[in-house]
Amino acid sequence: MVCDCTLKAVGYVALAVVLYRLAVALYHILYPYLIASPKNLKSLAGAKWAVVTGSTDGIGKAYAFELAGRGFDLILISRTQSKLDATADEIKQQHNVEIRTIVFDFSNSNLSEYQNKLLGQLENLEIGVLVNNVGLSYEYPERLDRLDGGLQRITDITVINTLPVTILSAAVLSQMVQRNKGVVINVSSSAAYHPLFYWAIYSATKQYVNWLSAILRKEYANTNIVIQTVCPMMVSTKMSKVRNTSLFIPNASQFVRSAIKSVGLVDETTGCLAHEIQATLIFGLLPKFIVERFSNQNSILTRSKALKKKAAAAKSD
Repeated sequence: MVCDCTLKAVGYVALAVVLYRLAVALYHILYPYLIASPKNLKSLAGAKWAVVTGSTDGIGKAYAFELAGRGFDLILISRTQSKLDATADEIKQQHNVEIRTIVFDFSNSNLSEYQNKLLGQLENLEIGVLVNNVGLSYEYPERLDRLDGGLQRITDITVINTLPVTILSAAVLSQMVQRNKGVVINVSSSAAYHPLFYWAIYSATKQYVNWLSAILRKEYANTNIVIQTVCPMMVSTKMSKVRNTSLFIPNASQFVRSAIKSVGLVDETTGCLAHEIQATLIFGLLPKFIVERFSNQNSILTRSKALKKKAAAAKSD
């Protein structure tokens, strides 16, 4: 028979574990957004140029504006020159910075194309900040074999979400090491936090970004280089297809304005206080089976609405 002292000891240990987890959760929620003072980004970067991929829409465009507001000259990369020119003009109307643009389609996995059309234009510039933002998602949640766009869409999502962050990080880190300063921001997703039903490729590739970033932090731990992973919850952007904003759904500008203040303070973040509260509750405190059930049902509901909308559009044509 177990004595009372043993039961009490087990109870105290269990309570200590719960309190510890609660304290850690509160720290992650409060420290970057309400307690700590933002770091000087120019000092962390150690150079004047900032590279932003996927820079003509959503979160990437918002990072470009924020970085320009902090005095960085910009290299904007996207696949459409007209959109790049329009974004550059918008930024120049508000900020007196130099802006260069590079047209590159990140669905291209050819290394020689990277070297000739992209990396060659970066190698002679001192890059202080790299924002790996470019990404591709599904049109709507779907089982792998029925994915809208088929094998081509699967290929594009896999390549765009993994190859650019890998190649650009390797290229830019080589010069940051020589300077012993620099900032790499890898934009991932909360979809990386658990296997997301009907989002197999997107969820898996975002987990790749998280793992890559975590490993790079270890590999460059003896340097002054900052490597941050940003894992947003829902943000109102073109890719998310969410138009309305709310307390828990900021627009891209609101989100990045918060996220950029956390650079140098936390290695991995959801980017804003509201998202950190959500992520802590959902992925840190709720039982896994509840999270999976809710997530699955949400994916099924989103898929159903998308298919009805698609059928209605086809019927009207």
